[in-house]
Amino acid sequence: MPTSFYRQARTRASLLAAALLAAFAAVLFLAAPAHAHDELVSSNPADGAVLDAAPSEIELVFSSELMDLGNQVIVEDSAGTNLAESEPVLTRETLVQSVPALEAGDYKVNWRAVSSDGHPITGTFSFTVNGPAGESPSPAATESAAAPAASDPAAAETASPEAATSSDSTSFGPMGWVLTAVGVALVALLVYVIVAQARKRRGTDA
Repeated sequence: MPTSFYRQARTRASLLAAALLAAFAAVLFLAAPAHAHDELVSSNPADGAVLDAAPSEIELVFSSELMDLGNQVIVEDSAGTNLAESEPVLTRETLVQSVPALEAGDYKVNWRAVSSDGHPITGTFSFTVNGPAGESPSPAATESAAAPAASDPAAAETASPEAATSSDSTSFGPMGWVLTAVGVALVALLVYVIVAQARKRRGTDA
């Protein structure tokens, strides 16, 4: 067979390989944002809960085990005073913050946790205490407030917009950056193959 036939076959094979590499790079690049951070699954008290009795602790449950680094829970009263006097206790995916006897009133919880991918996530929610301090929240109030998060994930996100927003970060975390680097390397290889083929064609035509 003529030499031009083999040259064309090699060119087509190179272009096919380059196209496959580009497709693979695109898949990796698009998959990187899907490496989502952990998120707050539920809290006790739940966001917007109205309690007949004050809780003795604030419990936050996340979608995966957290890193024991830089976790913080701030419980503010209506005057903005932080009532959390100790560090939160982490048990795998559960973060528990003890609080002193709370009086009747409105309270806001600001939390910060370190996701399993090493990226910090934050959020906030609030609750109201109607009853006396020093007691646990009534089971009826707790179950009523926590039901949306347990039965319907979409309802849980609606009930706690701040928590959902803070978890949907644009940062990919370590794994996301690794995948992005691989994608960039493959795209660079594609460009190199295309340029090399173009130079070869120009040399042949000359």
